[in-house]
Amino acid sequence: MYKNPHYFSHLAHVELISPKLEESADFFKNIIGLEESGRKGNSVYFRAWGEHYHHSLKITEGKEPGLGHIGWRADSPAALEEAAAQIEKFGQGIGWIEGDLGHGRAYQFQSPDGHLEEIFWDVEVYEAPVALQSKWKNRPQKNPGRGISPRRIDHITLHSNDVTKDREFYQNIGFRYNEGIFLDANEPGSPEIGAWLSVTNLSHDIAFLKSHNGKPGGFNHVCYAVESREEVLLAADHIIESGYELAMGGPTRHALAEGFFFYVDEPGGNRFELYAGAHLVFAPDFGPYRWSLEENPNDAWGREMPWDKSGKIIK
Repeated sequence: MYKNPHYFSHLAHVELISPKLEESADFFKNIIGLEESGRKGNSVYFRAWGEHYHHSLKITEGKEPGLGHIGWRADSPAALEEAAAQIEKFGQGIGWIEGDLGHGRAYQFQSPDGHLEEIFWDVEVYEAPVALQSKWKNRPQKNPGRGISPRRIDHITLHSNDVTKDREFYQNIGFRYNEGIFLDANEPGSPEIGAWLSVTNLSHDIAFLKSHNGKPGGFNHVCYAVESREEVLLAADHIIESGYELAMGGPTRHALAEGFFFYVDEPGGNRFELYAGAHLVFAPDFGPYRWSLEENPNDAWGREMPWDKSGKIIK
């Protein structure tokens, strides 16, 4: 009987490139409310108050905004070695590195579209100073109540020049394909516009959207989670009062994955999403559910779409 391999435990961190390092760092610290956990060279590291590792976000100075790399934690030391072997089997491996602030040796690889990623096991567990220690023993620290103050990283969404190729690679290394978008979901062979995949019970840990610019390794947004829709609404007020604009209107709700959300672009040019209330997936045979583009799976309540009728990203 077939058994789905489980090499990847969860999304651990994302590195973003910003041409305005200090402005981006100030945004994520004081507007979003993440905790600054370290600096190294031209990079600043952040974590959300509910996260147990050194960081979930790394901002590195660079000429253009975009993705630096994605970091995944393995399911076990053995799973790390097995993941490296499986990735090598599909020709996407790069090799081992010594690690970074907060984690040990890691195996680097690329998606078929060129997104740089790594998987590791050894991590530095965060220990709060006395002033930040929580009365809840299972919390890494108390909620500081600064800015939006999200609890954790949720997912990352990428651009892809070949969604099907990327999606199939991730399925081959143990990701579950939950939902997808097609120009016409009822038409066999219809172009694939988006794919939502997970290794946890979240609706998705990673997603791909069709890109038409031909550039490899494209990035759409990184998402952090709060625990209620009310927090998303209060956060939207906070974003506006802080002098920023919500991208694509919002707040609203996705039909696909059901998350209540809004987007905002940080000073360095990268898109941030705040999220609450998405469904969780427990059934091992969930989906994949196929959506047609005309159903507008991005916006359950409105008409905002990030694509034109041909499936080209326009927002």
